[in-house]
Amino acid sequence: MARRIYFREIYLYIVCIIAIIIFIVGLVIVYNGAINYVKPTTYMTKSSIVTMYSAEQYQNLSEEEINRLAEEELDASIQSGKDIAFKDLLRGVLLVVIAIPLFAFHWKKAQAMWRISLETKNTD
Repeated sequence: MARRIYFREIYLYIVCIIAIIIFIVGLVIVYNGAINYVKPTTYMTKSSIVTMYSAEQYQNLSEEEINRLAEEELDASIQSGKDIAFKDLLRGVLLVVIAIPLFAFHWKKAQAMWRISLETKNTD
């Protein structure tokens, strides 16, 4: 006679699969966040910012002041990228931390159901 499979057991294994997926997604987010934090991506360059300050309204600024403003904007853009990457890093760590106990709890319950169904099969 075949072992009886309960709906609750299927549910527990499905939750385990979901927890594994959450864990993998969390690891990918942590990886991307760490890479972007170490080397943030910015699409601004100093030369593109300097040309923006060459307009008529900024003609009274010296070359040195324009370079300083461009550096400040570039630094602000890089810092913004780092802040976003750090939030992504925390988000990924949170997903990993949630996935581990979620998997462990449901896996233990599923294995207990497996043992119970084997015991009832053997007693029949």
